Amino acid sequence: PEINIFHCCFLRKLFRSSSCSLKAVPIHLERKIAQLIIISGTNYPPKKMASYVLLVAFAIGCSQCGQVWGVSGLNSLQASDHPRSTHLQALDKIARPVLESLSRCTLMGDMINQTRPGEASSIKCPSYRLSAAFGRLFAGIAPWLELGADSTTEGQMRAEYINLTMKAFHNVFMNESCTDFIHWNQCHAIIVEAAYVGHTLLRMPTIVKAMPDGLKLKMATNIQTTYKMGESVSNNWCNFPSILQAGLWYHNLSNRTDYIYEAIKLQESWYKGDGAYGDGVHFHFDQYNSYVMHPLLVDAVSVCAMKNDPMGAKHACLLKRMQRWAVVQERMIHPDGSYLIVGRSEHYRFGAFQSISQLALQGQLPANLPKGKARTALTAVISRFLSNPDNFIDGWLSAGVNGHQPSMMNPYGDTGALYLVSLGLLQLGLPATDPFWTDPAINCTQAQIWQEGKDIGLDEAQDGPAC
Repeated sequence: PEINIFHCCFLRKLFRSSSCSLKAVPIHLERKIAQLIIISGTNYPPKKMASYVLLVAFAIGCSQCGQVWGVSGLNSLQASDHPRSTHLQALDKIARPVLESLSRCTLMGDMINQTRPGEASSIKCPSYRLSAAFGRLFAGIAPWLELGADSTTEGQMRAEYINLTMKAFHNVFMNESCTDFIHWNQCHAIIVEAAYVGHTLLRMPTIVKAMPDGLKLKMATNIQTTYKMGESVSNNWCNFPSILQAGLWYHNLSNRTDYIYEAIKLQESWYKGDGAYGDGVHFHFDQYNSYVMHPLLVDAVSVCAMKNDPMGAKHACLLKRMQRWAVVQERMIHPDGSYLIVGRSEHYRFGAFQSISQLALQGQLPANLPKGKARTALTAVISRFLSNPDNFIDGWLSAGVNGHQPSMMNPYGDTGALYLVSLGLLQLGLPATDPFWTDPAINCTQAQIWQEGKDIGLDEAQDGPAC
């Protein structure tokens, strides 16, 4: 209690100006140290609080630490109080090992291989594991990369990531001597990962346009070899060749639309009402409406609208369904960041909330899911994820939902597939000044009901005519 802000300011000045200053420490390392210090403070015993305050002084003294956290002063140091910082921390922790390894051509050797107990390793199809980590990760972080570099610490971090991105795309598509070079015709399931590359093309168009023409043409040629793997399907897979076509069409790398039309036709025939599609003829109670159906369908139709294709007229109707599903999903989230676990693929963690994060990114959240509430719900889930160190093994995502729970994995999955979690970070593509980040916080629905006792009104089903 006797150590106040004046002591901290003095210590800050001491760290930044004395002969023993750590100015020479690279900014990314300095930032890491500061974050660790701040986070560790929650466990400091009272008798050692003076030591902690001294360390916090160093953290505040970091040349651009305040910009990382989006705060200033001691009253605002906890990441959980500053949602964007929490989301950025999750992005960096998830993405950095993958991108750094890809940039060095070492992902195949670096990334641990995890499968469901008793299932065969995907090492028999090494390109699947590589393409899964590559495609799924970029589909989630692409909107943040699209913001580009700037003079802020976050902008410098993006500059670093964009540089890693360019190296990763070169190694994966062009560098045949690289152990991470992906053979896109090597295994059947790789259509899924090619689709996430297609979605990435839509989500970071400026970055893609800056790529060398040779790289773009090689990428288009390679990922189009996967089309045949998505033919004659009767489930959510119909959306994979569709979004792949949409991504290529957007960049004028292809003008085919047959798979887009087929996916729209099939998904329309499988619509069950109240925002939910069947995964084929039957409804499956899982999160595939958010992992796949709504986001891929709406974005593919958005490209149709941009290209003045008649299918673009369906966008408003399909968007309304997605908005309803996002409202349902937000109600699954508990105030402590836990959420309803049901169905397969829950080991993709908060990637399950892609519908919410995509609508936030595109400024399309419905009126009954305001920005402040969506931000609160997503932050609760992401904070809980970060709070459990067992969600990582040696820096790589662990197999499970809340820690290492490999029996919860799909029988066909492995470590690379886990990076679908990044789809819950699309909102980082909104600048820090966007109302999504600055609007007043609103408690999630379950907190309003069970903690506040608030009368929030009736939740009604949404039905309507075919799109």
